[in-house]
Amino acid sequence: MVIVSAMIAMCLLVSVSAGYFPPGKAWIIAFFGLAFIPILILNFIVLIFWIIVRIKYAFIPFIAILISSPVFFHVFSFQFSKQNANETDSGSIKLMSYNVRNFDLYNWEHNSDTKSNIYKMLVDEQPDILCFQEFYSSGFYKGWSNEKDITKLLNLDYHYFKKTNTVEKYEHWGMCTYSRYPIIGKGSVIINGKESKACIYTDIKTPARVVRVYNVHLQSFHLNYKDYEAIGFENDSALNLKAGKSIFSKMKKTYVTRGAQVQVVAKHIRASPYPVFVCGDFNDVPSSFTYNSLRGNLQDAFLEKSWGIGFTYDYWLPIFRIDYLLIDPRWNINSFKVIGEDLSDHYPVVSIISPNAE
Repeated sequence: MVIVSAMIAMCLLVSVSAGYFPPGKAWIIAFFGLAFIPILILNFIVLIFWIIVRIKYAFIPFIAILISSPVFFHVFSFQFSKQNANETDSGSIKLMSYNVRNFDLYNWEHNSDTKSNIYKMLVDEQPDILCFQEFYSSGFYKGWSNEKDITKLLNLDYHYFKKTNTVEKYEHWGMCTYSRYPIIGKGSVIINGKESKACIYTDIKTPARVVRVYNVHLQSFHLNYKDYEAIGFENDSALNLKAGKSIFSKMKKTYVTRGAQVQVVAKHIRASPYPVFVCGDFNDVPSSFTYNSLRGNLQDAFLEKSWGIGFTYDYWLPIFRIDYLLIDPRWNINSFKVIGEDLSDHYPVVSIISPNAE
């Protein structure tokens, strides 16, 4: 049991190291980073076991847990202080990010009211800056002209829709950033000499100052329904083994691709001439190289004004926080929330922020 305890503790240490190694060079470590929460829980169980059975061996999981504490406080938040949700400081802004999954274009939710419910939720929130990932709009199909409809619905006069895929000239997919304030600059981050599908930016003239908003949608694993069935062991062992190899291959490729994206995007963020807000779907957890690289010295709105795990992805297990609002330290974070409405496979994240006095 001592050897098993040491192996479990070592897994936790490897998981902690995932935030510091680019997946392109050490992709296997990224898998341990993804499993940080289960591995951490397992170490706590081992710790309790040794405290009860033979306390002198409790140091094995205890040291691993102690070393993991910096990552622990990236994953879990304990901010129970009252949020200033109605903050009205001069220049305060409501910032929102949402992977809207094409407004349920293909009826994944099996609910014909999903899009209208999304619209209702947006009207209730009234964001000043709104970042969409997996955004769809049509210039042909009635009722799906989301690009124009959201402008009218929320009175957001400025937007930047980066179309990453177009079919028949009138159906468009991509990322879209809306703003109540003028957009004075915009573009895509260039990766490998090409405009990226992973990140766009808009320079917005807020009442307080110009800020640069990054709308991020990093490489996804692209797991399908059969993959999730295999993860849930809903098929026989032979099929699970075959599917497992496919899932492993997809994840490995994704980690390498995402790692390359992250390094370029992080460099672009650091070179910004303006204060930055990084919003979007990172497709990675807080114990990852992705999060560690993009956050840098930015504030994580969830960690500043919320508590718990704050999961934003609810397709398989409710433990994955992969959607973020990272805020320049020159701005105050007044509130943060995850809107737990099952309208997409992601939950939207919302924060009210205001500029520091200069």
